[in-house]
Amino acid sequence: MNIKSYIFLITLFLVTLKLFGQDSIYSKSEIISDLKYLKTELEQNHPNLYTYSSKTTVDNWFENKYENLPNTINQAEAFEIITSFSSILKDGHSYIYPSAKHLEDFFNSSPLFPLDVFLINDSLVVVRNFSNEQNISIGSTLTKINGMQVADILDLIVQHTCRDGNNLEYPKHLTYQFFPAYYSYFFGFKDHYVIEFIDENNKLNTVEITGLPRSEIKSKRVKTVEKGIDFKVLPNGYSAVLTIKSFDKKILKNDYNQNFKKEIKAIFRIIEEKQIKNLAIDLRDNQGGELSNGIYLLKHFMDSSFQCVNSYYKVKNGRNKKFNAGWSKFFKPNKSAFAGKVYVFTNGGSFSCSAIFANTVKETKRGKIVGEMTGGSAYVNSGGPNEAVILPNTKISFTIPKTQYNLRKDLSNIGLGVVPDVKIIDKPNKILNGQDNFIEYFEQQ
Repeated sequence: MNIKSYIFLITLFLVTLKLFGQDSIYSKSEIISDLKYLKTELEQNHPNLYTYSSKTTVDNWFENKYENLPNTINQAEAFEIITSFSSILKDGHSYIYPSAKHLEDFFNSSPLFPLDVFLINDSLVVVRNFSNEQNISIGSTLTKINGMQVADILDLIVQHTCRDGNNLEYPKHLTYQFFPAYYSYFFGFKDHYVIEFIDENNKLNTVEITGLPRSEIKSKRVKTVEKGIDFKVLPNGYSAVLTIKSFDKKILKNDYNQNFKKEIKAIFRIIEEKQIKNLAIDLRDNQGGELSNGIYLLKHFMDSSFQCVNSYYKVKNGRNKKFNAGWSKFFKPNKSAFAGKVYVFTNGGSFSCSAIFANTVKETKRGKIVGEMTGGSAYVNSGGPNEAVILPNTKISFTIPKTQYNLRKDLSNIGLGVVPDVKIIDKPNKILNGQDNFIEYFEQQ
């Protein structure tokens, strides 16, 4: 799910939740009531409830919360309590959103943190400055925000954000991609942000910047013409890069006016005509979509029959029931499939279908995975249809997926994403100066 799909999903929740209440103070009994409601919904409907944590661990977590809640809890505290279950559940498709009132304020006039950031080695680097105070140099490293260490801010957000297993690459990715949103979720909206940062001269600075509404930040962004699916032949004439921002057909249609299968079919016709020998498939920041699209793409370059999913389950009456939906069968490649070398670019934002795709390439040894470990699991994935559970008192929403995809028969070790064959750190160079470490590597192959 990319940035636009994330925003679309939040907007969808806004429409769904618009009638619900305002920010308020909740009693201990109200939070316990919400937690018990959530536990019942999870037990009845979540396919991965006990995938990473035992029933005893899950039960103990809820009991501990019941016993140790303060007598009164505000909205931000309630959100922190509910989201702390992410580290127990460890399911990347279980998104949690704050109240409708908070989301409405976020999308309308509330002041937001006016900097875009990139995460490097647990540090936030400034890549865009939308504030009216232009005394923060691009490339500066943030050390404090409103008196709190950035490292502590990041730790709180990451630990309370959805992830697959023990892999924290996806929540890290979400944190920096949507930092103004996540900061507001956990710390509220601020008229002013006092930030401490180290500039390019290694000098420590402290400045105060004014929060800006989302509409003003959006108006200051540089408008660029983008494609959801893009294809470029490199200057050497025999290498090409296929960039896919999403496997989601609705996003491709609504945001980019593109049809996945038509675009892929036309691109591989060009690959054949130009006799391309090296193909890079860039799935960085591609947060998934229809698995059928991933399979369609795989058919264009695989060299033998392949299987993406070992087994497929749906929740029925509180239990996972195995289904033969066709996802677990073996697929044959096209007769004229691309026979050259294949490289797949991944990072922490490569999630869901992108991780399944990368895992298939790696397991079949059809190509090299280049970059960072995928945010999505290489072992167990969940998926739609999804249910948005709205907690009765706080109106916090909890997304519950209804299906489970087991990618491998052996699930004795399920905590990681797809590990790259060649590790390259995704740095903000591409944003700052157009330099792309991945392309530089690929050009040398």
